[in-house]
Amino acid sequence: MGLISQQSIESVINANDIVEVVSSYVRLEKRSSLNLFGLCPFHEEKTPSFSVSPGKQIFYCFGCQKGGNVIKFIQEIEHVSYPEAIRRLADKAGITIEESGDDSWKEKYERDNLVYEALLEAARFFYSRLEDAEGTEARNYLEQRGISKSLYRKYGLGYAPKQGQAMYDWLAKKGIADQVMLEGGLILKSRGEGYYDFFRHRVMFPIMDTAGRVLAFGGRSIRDDGPKYINSPETVVYSKGKHLFGLPQAVKSARKEWFLVEGYFDVIALAKVGMDNVVAPLGTALTDYQARAIGRHADTVNLLMDNDRAGRDASLRARTILENKGIATRFILLKGAKDPDEYFSSFGCERLTAALSETLDATEYQLALLKLDVDSVLGMPSADYRNGALDLLAAEPDIVKRELYSGRLAKELQINRRAIREEVERRHNVMKAGPRGAVSQQRDLRRGNVRRDNRRKLRKYNEDEIFILMMLADNTQLIHIKPSVPKAKLGGYALSDDTGAFLSSEQATAPLSASDFGNGFLREVAALSIIEAAKGSLTLAALHANIDNIWETYENKLSDDERDDSAPDVPELVHSMVQQQFNAYDASELSKQSLGRVYLQRLIHLRLSQWERQATIINRKAGELEMAGSDKEAAEHYANAVTLTTAAQVFRMITQGEQQT
Repeated sequence: MGLISQQSIESVINANDIVEVVSSYVRLEKRSSLNLFGLCPFHEEKTPSFSVSPGKQIFYCFGCQKGGNVIKFIQEIEHVSYPEAIRRLADKAGITIEESGDDSWKEKYERDNLVYEALLEAARFFYSRLEDAEGTEARNYLEQRGISKSLYRKYGLGYAPKQGQAMYDWLAKKGIADQVMLEGGLILKSRGEGYYDFFRHRVMFPIMDTAGRVLAFGGRSIRDDGPKYINSPETVVYSKGKHLFGLPQAVKSARKEWFLVEGYFDVIALAKVGMDNVVAPLGTALTDYQARAIGRHADTVNLLMDNDRAGRDASLRARTILENKGIATRFILLKGAKDPDEYFSSFGCERLTAALSETLDATEYQLALLKLDVDSVLGMPSADYRNGALDLLAAEPDIVKRELYSGRLAKELQINRRAIREEVERRHNVMKAGPRGAVSQQRDLRRGNVRRDNRRKLRKYNEDEIFILMMLADNTQLIHIKPSVPKAKLGGYALSDDTGAFLSSEQATAPLSASDFGNGFLREVAALSIIEAAKGSLTLAALHANIDNIWETYENKLSDDERDDSAPDVPELVHSMVQQQFNAYDASELSKQSLGRVYLQRLIHLRLSQWERQATIINRKAGELEMAGSDKEAAEHYANAVTLTTAAQVFRMITQGEQQT
């Protein structure tokens, strides 16, 4: 995160009793001597499987496997970011958050806050102009489009006056600096001296985040002279691919089924019929970032983009992006209108309400589009429609749906049902086996299985790392345990001087350190947690906090491609693994002696595995040096790799011998 100090995070956790916080959302009952139970707020259930541990200050659901500390609970229940959850709990407890990190972070934080203040004042200015005499034309325009006062107030609409400096003068009187207005995308520098407003004579749509902060604006011309829409440029606080219009209202609706539409007025059109669970991307195709934002709040998305070629293609692309994030999708096709706004104007409230309930799956949607295309082209041969429909059905992976839709097509074309079904299956098998099938299969592996593959990798390589951190959080005294290799036992092996010296060195016999962990996210979590353990302050709740805290900064370091390829739910998975391992570990009731022995075994296993990984990397580098003709350097690398590999093998044999005696 970079701003909130670790000390402040610990103070927030200590000041907010998890039982008290959770009890304001969930009815808890004491079902055991240690834990409280209630119905999980994160999934539907009839038997309570959601537990809260007053002693450990953590929660865990045995049904959906969500778990963590009090900060994590607020994140999940309020759908807010990690820093925002900390701030809310700090406000609740009356704690002043201390900032840490370098000055550049503080400067950015302060600069961003000035921009947020300018944007908020601009939104107030636009709204006030819509409400006063100057906004008469804009109000009439909205009224003609069926937008009531209560509706434009709900979405914070406003009006940018014709005068070139009206907003600039307003903000300047409020003490907002020119540079801040420029950084917020609110003004432009004139060719001569001075500035002029970016938006003029337009109905204004504020774009806000879930915290209610104004980020940017969209402006719609009233008289259709010049560009119909103008949107804020990207700024220090706004990136159009990361935000959605209507997001605060959709989150507030608390519905799990959302609608994705194309434009501002489409969001408003659905709001006219009582649907405020609607969002729109901001002049771009749906991005992975926007899909993740939707996925934090919705389980299903109904795609309702414009009814033209571009809108149809955008819907199908959005479906792929959303389903790769685990979000179910359906399609809605509004016949007789380009978009929801036009449909409402043409057919009214009742027809639009009815149309919103008529959702289609992807195959049904594409069949309907094909039928519309055929009907719109006079004289199109029926064979073209039949072949197109057969190909669509053959591409459907669900055999039950292929059977169902084959029957419908047979009835529509008045062709024998068996003939249609057999032809669909023949084409399906060709697609599956042929080049197109291979390409499709590779695409599915690349797109659909990325998250599952990453989960497998995380489980395969990091379970031991997570387990030892969990043990350390439960008992910080374990941090003082360190492995040793008695010289007497080394005498039984024919070792090189380098290997013998290495096994006796601090590198081999030190307590647990971050270098025992693989590179990446968990190593950074370990580095912070080990420091806290040495101070005696690491707890299970603090470990959960470290996971979120480190991920906040770690994810920001990743490139867009790396962020897309990494499992978007890595913190969730790690939280779940920590909690699952703790539950099993806690139930085992190990004695103090056994506890130390298990910890030491895990530490040795981690360290030796890390040595072997390092040896593999060094060997690879040695091969590259050898190919490049650097024989001397290559030989040194090979020798280092042999030392690490041999040391790991000998250490492992000695350890196994001790366990057997």
